[in-house]
Amino acid sequence: MPDPFSPSNWPLPHNITGYNSPGNWGGVHIHDPSIVIGPDGQFYSFSTHDLVSISRAPTLEGYWEHLGSVLVGASKINLPGNNDTWAPDVHLGPGGLYYCFYSVSTFGSQDSGIGLATSRELLPGTWTDHGLVYESGATLPSPANITNAIDPNLFIDYDGTPLLTYGSFWSDIWQWQLEPDLSNIDYKVAADWLSLDPSGTHAEEGSYLHVHGWYYYLFFSHGICCGFNASDLPPAGQE
Repeated sequence: MPDPFSPSNWPLPHNITGYNSPGNWGGVHIHDPSIVIGPDGQFYSFSTHDLVSISRAPTLEGYWEHLGSVLVGASKINLPGNNDTWAPDVHLGPGGLYYCFYSVSTFGSQDSGIGLATSRELLPGTWTDHGLVYESGATLPSPANITNAIDPNLFIDYDGTPLLTYGSFWSDIWQWQLEPDLSNIDYKVAADWLSLDPSGTHAEEGSYLHVHGWYYYLFFSHGICCGFNASDLPPAGQE
């Protein structure tokens, strides 16, 4: 019987086209993308670097046009890395607003923050940066002292409850309930610990929560993405 999980049974990704500027983080070379359909019916992509890079295309295949950035100058979050934001997550939320959660950190640091910006139009120059939603660090109250506040993902449950899933390494994937306006953690409700790899460096991050029928699906990355030399890459299949 054929193996349904064999790579040969998985379709190759579609080719995409778009703006490319060597040395520039914008355009078609996007990292940690979050894609939504805008009020004009076009696709908008938001990605790591370039203060949340914004690109737009009529279809997922492109042509992706680089428009600019969500933030100007730097995030309002007063942490190292606030001029090089990571892993945005954009959703259409209450009141017809688009909500962009983003990460502020530096590579290998637990001193991290999740911020929020909002817009009605998705275009550069229309975003309001509301600053810090949640912060992690070794001297902060639990669970902030054992988690890493990056890679945010907004999820609205069946009953309208807004949930923020986040985490990377340290103690992996956690979830907080948000206040109804999505701007702050609802500290009256305890945080939930969703996932942990108990071995090694606890290399889980980039979580995304999805619901289909009566089942919730938690997607996340497992393993180390960066910092390798060509001579010490993991064996094939263990990346």
